[in-house]
Amino acid sequence: MNPLKQKFLIIKLSSIGDIVHALPFLRTLRANYPHAHIAWVIEESFQDLIKCNPDLNEVIPVRTKYWRKNLNIKSWNEICQTNKLLKGRCFDWTFDLQGLIKTGFIARMTGAPNRAGFHRGNCREKINTWFNNHHSKYLSANSHIVDRCLSQLSVLGEFQPQTEFSLPIRVEDERTSEVFMTKNSKLTEKPIAGINPGAGFPTKLWSVERYAQLGDKLTEELGFSILLTWGPGEEELVRNIAASMKQKSWTAPATTIAESIGLYKKLALFIGSDSGPFHICWALGIPTVSVWGPTDPNRNGAYSKNHKSVFQKLNCSFCWKRRCPLGTTECMDKVTVQNMFDAAKTLVSEDVKVLTSPKHSVH
Repeated sequence: MNPLKQKFLIIKLSSIGDIVHALPFLRTLRANYPHAHIAWVIEESFQDLIKCNPDLNEVIPVRTKYWRKNLNIKSWNEICQTNKLLKGRCFDWTFDLQGLIKTGFIARMTGAPNRAGFHRGNCREKINTWFNNHHSKYLSANSHIVDRCLSQLSVLGEFQPQTEFSLPIRVEDERTSEVFMTKNSKLTEKPIAGINPGAGFPTKLWSVERYAQLGDKLTEELGFSILLTWGPGEEELVRNIAASMKQKSWTAPATTIAESIGLYKKLALFIGSDSGPFHICWALGIPTVSVWGPTDPNRNGAYSKNHKSVFQKLNCSFCWKRRCPLGTTECMDKVTVQNMFDAAKTLVSEDVKVLTSPKHSVH
């Protein structure tokens, strides 16, 4: 087939971290097929992450989460419209980078003759392999998700991976952070450390009290200003951190995903757990310190050097459970404030410009 006419569809619906992990796949595909039509089907609520990406010709937002919770005429009509749109694009290849039953259905909906997916052993839902007719080779259980996504390119040939994480946003989305920084000029007088206490499920949460203690130490000993960031449903967490801190902190405004990217660009350091903001920050090149328990940083962590993963390995670590089967939060509780601070201090000495006064020097 003439590569100038090839049409590719990437299927990666959610969440923030998973979409970030798939960006090098897109960059590599575009680098090797500069004239192809490349589209990406994505959950509507996450399209901010890719809608300005220059490597894409088309973003196709869907509402699978809404459809599953609202089985009615409106949902059915949307599904039929999506099915018609996907078939009408006449894609030559689909690449299912999620490995779920629902993403397998989407691949089949396209009618594409070539549908690539993961090896059965790398699929989150094994039935996914039934929907695809090309599969990548098996990668070990602890292989990074970025590498798993890139492995699907093997169905097209051998390519040099382009491990770039592009998160461009519109000028108007940048403006939100500019206005906030202007209104809070004291915040910008020192390097800014962002603390985000949120996470996708309860077992990945570190305690509010420890985040507050860590924020104080970063302020007192390393000379940072502390910016508390939050997403939907997390505002109370940052309020509690701010109330528990002895030192002054600032709380970020409510933002869209695109606006949050603009805000995170202002940071000199990010502190958090395995969460969407963490993945955005390391992809932007922001030095990060993250706390881990139920998920494995070797598989899901930062795909960069200026990052410190902090965890205490237990027999039950990296269980991938949303709720602890043992009824505890021991894997997260074992990580102390000092553990996180030591990691931040090491990272600061390597990657972050801090205040040059003797009080804030790093030894």
